Amino acid sequence: MSKATSFFHSLAMRLGKNPKLALIKLIQGGLLFAFGVLMIFVANNLVVDSIQREIIALVGLTLAAAGVLWSLVGYLSMSVLRIYHMLNKKD
Repeated sequence: MSKATSFFHSLAMRLGKNPKLALIKLIQGGLLFAFGVLMIFVANNLVVDSIQREIIALVGLTLAAAGVLWSLVGYLSMSVLRIYHMLNKKD
């Protein structure tokens, strides 16, 4: 087994073992995404045109992107990596 294959195999086994934690990550990522989008809307509608508005929108965009990535990790842990874990389980 190559080093990369071994790494992905161990990652799949580690992430696929705890579906409750994966669901928590999925929900946290969704909430973080929603908060980031809310920051963008607030910056667009309530803050006057300035550099502060752009910084708030940039922070909101960063939070939204982090939320998407965190949700992706939770989703992959819950579904795809769990299936991989079950198929490659060696009993």
